[in-house]
Amino acid sequence: MTFEQTTSIPVFSYIIPYKHRMDRFNNLKKVVEWVSRFSNVEVIIVEQDKAPKINTFPWKGIKYYFLENKGAFNKSWAMNYGLKMSTTNIVVFGDCDLIMDPNEFIKSINMINQFDMISPYNQVIDLEQNEVNLPLDEVVKINRNYRGQFDIQKVPLCGGITIFRKDSIYNIGGWDQNFSGWGAEDDAMTVKVKTLLNWYENTSKCFHLWHSKEQPDMKLYQRNLQLLQKITEMSKDDIKRYSNSSINKIGMKNLYS
Repeated sequence: MTFEQTTSIPVFSYIIPYKHRMDRFNNLKKVVEWVSRFSNVEVIIVEQDKAPKINTFPWKGIKYYFLENKGAFNKSWAMNYGLKMSTTNIVVFGDCDLIMDPNEFIKSINMINQFDMISPYNQVIDLEQNEVNLPLDEVVKINRNYRGQFDIQKVPLCGGITIFRKDSIYNIGGWDQNFSGWGAEDDAMTVKVKTLLNWYENTSKCFHLWHSKEQPDMKLYQRNLQLLQKITEMSKDDIKRYSNSSINKIGMKNLYS
């Protein structure tokens, strides 16, 4: 990657939740390569599974944690554990299959002192399988049709890559650990952020690294949608109470034991 950082950025943590699959692992390595190019970054990987799969990989300069979970992946739990383990006042949550133009990311993170939360993009470009192994500086120059900002189901405010002030995300109870399996936890966080925080969405794009598709557990997905509907229908005061009830559960080690 030819990117050289010329603009200073504040110290921040970059938290990546992960459950192992070989094509996802290739994505993860590319994301780590991307984020490790920034100065002042604490990179945290939180793997969640029945047993650790990537703990022996030589993660030079990376903080790695494992959470045992014999059931469905709980992305919120992984992100909250990373939040608890972070040592900075700015935390970024990033999926293991997303990268973006580093200069656009820097623009967003340098604005976080003005907001509680920032989404650094509102457009998603899906990469083809043959584009995954392109050099990073070539990937971020790709420009074509994208999943656009007006489709909230595809680009929720709190989906993919999000930037928070640590005190702000703690004040709203972190990510909702009541969601498990695929889907809706980012929409629930979007409801909380839009209701309780001062937020901003940048008009940039990110790049979704190709991987094979997984069929989600539809029973869990329907349960998640029902919980999301309940949260969506809450008043502002109810959302505050709901968020406050989760604060002491952020980053708990043994959620399922």
